[in-house]
Amino acid sequence: MSNIKINKKEFTELVGQKFSDQKLDEEASFLGAHWNHVEGDKWDVEVYPNRPDLLSVEGLSRAYRGFFDIDTGLEGYNVNKGDIHVEVDGSVEHVRPHIGCAVVRDLDLSERMINGLIQLQEKMHETMGRRRDKLAIGLHDLSAIEPPFKYKAVEAEEVSFTPLENEKEMQLGEILDEHEKGREYSWILEDEDKYPIIVDSEDQVLSFPPIINNQLTEVRSRTTDIFIDVTGKDKDTVQKALNIIVTALAERNARIDSVKVGDERMPDLSPEEFELNPEYLREVSGLDLSKTEIINRLKKMKFGAKAGNEIKVKVPCYRADIMHQYDLIEDVVIAHRYTNIEPEIPNIDQIGDKQPIEDLSNIVRDSMVGISALEALTYLHENEKNLTSMIQKEDDGNYVKIENPLSEEYSAVRHLMFPSLLQVLKQNRHNSYPQNFFETGDVVEVDDSDVGASEKRKLGYVESGSDIGFTDVRKKLQVLERDLGIELEVEEDDKPFFRAGRSGKLMLDSEKIGFIGEFSDEVLENWELEMETAGFELDLEKIREER
Repeated sequence: MSNIKINKKEFTELVGQKFSDQKLDEEASFLGAHWNHVEGDKWDVEVYPNRPDLLSVEGLSRAYRGFFDIDTGLEGYNVNKGDIHVEVDGSVEHVRPHIGCAVVRDLDLSERMINGLIQLQEKMHETMGRRRDKLAIGLHDLSAIEPPFKYKAVEAEEVSFTPLENEKEMQLGEILDEHEKGREYSWILEDEDKYPIIVDSEDQVLSFPPIINNQLTEVRSRTTDIFIDVTGKDKDTVQKALNIIVTALAERNARIDSVKVGDERMPDLSPEEFELNPEYLREVSGLDLSKTEIINRLKKMKFGAKAGNEIKVKVPCYRADIMHQYDLIEDVVIAHRYTNIEPEIPNIDQIGDKQPIEDLSNIVRDSMVGISALEALTYLHENEKNLTSMIQKEDDGNYVKIENPLSEEYSAVRHLMFPSLLQVLKQNRHNSYPQNFFETGDVVEVDDSDVGASEKRKLGYVESGSDIGFTDVRKKLQVLERDLGIELEVEEDDKPFFRAGRSGKLMLDSEKIGFIGEFSDEVLENWELEMETAGFELDLEKIREER
């Protein structure tokens, strides 16, 4: 969820109708944006991540004009053929290959409007842009620069300019090392030999995406014409983001001019066409609606719609979340209002119960708490480095990698528990010792099943202190054995993350169910742990099967 701050008076002006605080508080949330009254005309609006078009007061007012039956149906936007051209150099292909551009003219900007525009820009960076990695947006005062423009990649020392919120010129490398935004987002470009920039006909730098713009092009209250650039790694995402920004400004009666980017004119604000099967809608939603009623509700959600054998739906250019009939059906249900749906008890002859593994997990938790261990709750997702180099382990591919991770911090799904617990120890270095933590949690292991991986429940335990060793954690494990009614054997086994000769594999009835040992100096150094640390990990699924 993303939170934005808006002014109710400004919202009312754009909608064209006044609403009571009670109506916004109780009814407006059904659209997918929760309204929380702060004070006076200030509202804190929480927006679902699938609706980035609602991340501005302009986008909200457009949506609510339809939702509250003030102005329904597809919004039309005119795009004038502009004369600005952007050349895309081949050097950006392997750095940040896609760029979308537009010009918005005849703006009358107040400080509040500028703050709202910057808020929209930053919230889109965090959501659609995945912290600027997938897309980044640049807004420039067109009067300060001379088209045509060029998008290219250059060496770090080749170019310098004065970045926003700075008073001196800096080279690109210096910006990444010294500027606040450079340090915050340098990870996006850390593997690149060249960096992307946009320059004008006089070689003035407009932007160093995705890091920072030139102070020269800062948008101020006197700005009337804005040049917009959106750069990124996915063309469709770049174009959708451009459409959201442009149409939000168009709600201010601004004029949109197209820009020729390479051989393509942008923005393309034409609606996307879908077909919606009324019978399929009734089957999925359970709503017995006629075609006329379905069309009425689609129009309330600002779609274009007309009847045929199937309903022809025109999806606005700023809706990035519509990919299937399901999405249209969801919007029909939203417009119908959930409060108007009669709840029914499903005809399912089934009795709910806990999974057997949960009973075992509860016994394990009670036992571990009994030895004064603190329970940790960490994420199933992990950083790939934590599963490999941080624990002195080669990347053998024996874990699930995420293809397009939201961030590098969560680029994999863990197959081991203890890296998460080492992170907990790292975060608690300022507290007194000894420390011991456990977690009964899920991991995902690569296997030969149909989907290629399976979820398993494991127990992880770590203990850290000035003289903690193998014997200490073995004693704790013996308490757990007693409580579970099992006997484990320790057999010699070396692990790359344990000290040689101070580790072993844990066996139950001749089957390996885990490991135990003292963490090596290299692992302790990687996790910045100054105290001796040992631990064990058990496969609870196998223990349940053997008991």
